[in-house]
Parts: sequence; C-alpha cells; structure tokens
Amino acid sequence: MKSKHKGNFFWNREKQTMLEREQEEHRELEQKRQEVEKLTNDVVWFKRLMAHNLRMPFAIITGYGELLLSGSCASREEELDCIRKICNNIDYLNTLSKVLLDDDQEELLSQKEYFDVLACVRRVSEYVRTITQKAGIRIVVNSSREEVLFFGNRISLMRAFFNLIENSVRYMNRQGNIVITVEETWKEILIVYRDDGEGMRPEEAEHITELDFQGSNRKKEGNGIGMYLIRRMVEAEGGSMEIKTGEGVGMGIYMSFAKNQQKNL
Repeated sequence: MKSKHKGNFFWNREKQTMLEREQEEHRELEQKRQEVEKLTNDVVWFKRLMAHNLRMPFAIITGYGELLLSGSCASREEELDCIRKICNNIDYLNTLSKVLLDDDQEELLSQKEYFDVLACVRRVSEYVRTITQKAGIRIVVNSSREEVLFFGNRISLMRAFFNLIENSVRYMNRQGNIVITVEETWKEILIVYRDDGEGMRPEEAEHITELDFQGSNRKKEGNGIGMYLIRRMVEAEGGSMEIKTGEGVGMGIYMSFAKNQQKNL
C-alpha cells in the first residue's frame, strides 16, 4: 500500500515537473515570438522613416544635377549656385544619416542652439526650388523682422519644413503658392505655413497627424507618416501645432513656440 502511494507521489511530481517545463518552454517561445515581431515592426518602421526623410533631398540633388547636365544655366554663377545647393543637400543627408543610423541619434537630436529660424526656412525653400518649380508651385517666405532667433535643434526644424513642402508638392494636386510666415512676439515664435491646394475635409484634418492616416484627397501613393513626424518634431521643440483646412481652400498649419518653454528644454 505504501509502495502504491509512494509511486503515485513520484508520478504526480513528475507530471508537475513536466507541466512546469512545458509552461516555461511556452513562455520562452512567446517571448521569442514577441522579440521577432518587435524586430520586424522596427525594420518596417525604419524603412518607412528612411524613405520619407531621404526622398526629398535625393530629388533635389537629382533636379539640380539635371539642370546642370541640360546646359540650361545662363551663367557660370548659376552653375556654381546649383553645385552649392547639391553640396548643401549632401551635407544635410550626411547629418540626417547620423540622426537615423547612429547609436547616438538621441544625443544628436537633443543638441540645442540659438539659430535664425527665418534664415533656416528661406534656406530650405531655396533648396527645394527645382522640385516646386517643376510642380508649378511658388514659395513665398514673409516676416516683418530681419531675423528670428530660435532655441532648438536646427536639423529637426529643417526636416519638418522639408516634410511640409513635400506634402504640399504631393497633395496640392494643382499649381499654386506656399506662403510661410515667421514672426515673434515678446512671449512666442509663430510660424504659419499655408498652401492654396485642394485642402481636405475638416473632420479628416482632425486625424491628419495620426500615424498611418491618409486623407481622401490622396491621389498619389504615400506612407502616412509625414504629418505624424512633423507633429512629433514640433512637440520635441516645445511647440504646439494647429491645422485649419477645408475642401478647396488649401491647408494652413499654425505652429507656436513659447519662448519660456524653449529655454526650459
């Protein structure tokens, strides 16, 4: 009798051990599955991020290269201007590759300095001139001031404006104007970005900065991360963003950066 109870005891222990081993193996498999899923998602996100950030600079370089090869430049100075813009975009790509690829990308994006945001906007609008002209779009930069000092990350703001202009080129769906106004008061820096494209329904605009959202006015393939990245960049610089639009009235993006908030970054 004792032998029977003893046998049952060991059998039950063995079953318990087997069950625990199976549960542990199941947990390990689930953990590995989650790690593979996260890695896959990270790779997909990285590909989308790379495609979105690199497309415009490469298109600019190609545009100025084609301009040089066509012999359309009227003078040596115009040729040198094209070469300078190609070199500037290569420098931008080098910096951008560090932001996207280096292990210390967070450190690069956290570097803050005072710079003239008005000059930065003008520089970006000049870089993209071949792209916007080809699309029949004119960029106008307005300000009542000669300079507007901004405390933040220069490369982050440049990325935001590259993305904004690229969105307009892709989704205005007609020729027109982009007007960028940069102003400051004693308490904040204001940047208003407006295009006179087709716009979109206000109820759609409420979701335009959400990841993967694409409006019904989309006529060209997009990846649904442009406005999401812009909002993240603005917020990373201590700013806020409001979007005003309607069907047929273009797109208005209002960015505000409180000066005391900037100093605390």
